[in-house]
Amino acid sequence: VSTQSTGVDGAWVSGFFDKDSWVECLNNWAKTVVCGRARLGGIPMGVICVETRTVECEEPADPANLDTETKITQQPGQVWFPDSAYKTAQAIKDFNREELPLIIFANWRGFSGGMRDMYGEILKYGSYIVDSLVEYKQPVFVYIPPYGELRGGAWVVVDPKINPDVMEMFADKDSRGGVLEPEGTVTVQFKQRDIVQTMKRIDPLYKTLFSKIGEEGVPTKRGKRM
Repeated sequence: VSTQSTGVDGAWVSGFFDKDSWVECLNNWAKTVVCGRARLGGIPMGVICVETRTVECEEPADPANLDTETKITQQPGQVWFPDSAYKTAQAIKDFNREELPLIIFANWRGFSGGMRDMYGEILKYGSYIVDSLVEYKQPVFVYIPPYGELRGGAWVVVDPKINPDVMEMFADKDSRGGVLEPEGTVTVQFKQRDIVQTMKRIDPLYKTLFSKIGEEGVPTKRGKRM
């Protein structure tokens, strides 16, 4: 997302947006989401993207309570937590008030669903993202970048059907998306009867053998061997 970087020789290398136009906002809060403003072909836009690295979340101690202490927790990248979901929703509302087109670089694996996050009202803040997009009046572009992924609940809150009049989704040919990640898909129980039905549908040899077993005159022992 950065508008510029330097190559090996120190020369300027173009990024996604115009040179020197990127300005990040709310940068010290909910660092798993990056929000800011930039220009694309001279047109100002609101930008929301993902931090893919693990970041530290610091909860300060309560000065009025001597028993409390500062807590530092690790937050993995590509995951929405209560604070980052709220930050996303708030940024969308701000960009809407400023009448800016919005581009979302969607590279989320989903929402954090731990007990602590449930107490932190992750579902409520996630719904705020949907509410903000429903109210959006300017164009919204959802883009899944190369080698990015959009999974499960994360797809739900940025789906173009939320506000089809202004939202569009684009995906790079090397990106991935779906309800479950491959690691989650393989853990789904595939029962024996479902396996048999699938084999009948996609395996011609099994389908032929199964039909022969059902024919009259086929000996029992031969049928069992088949």
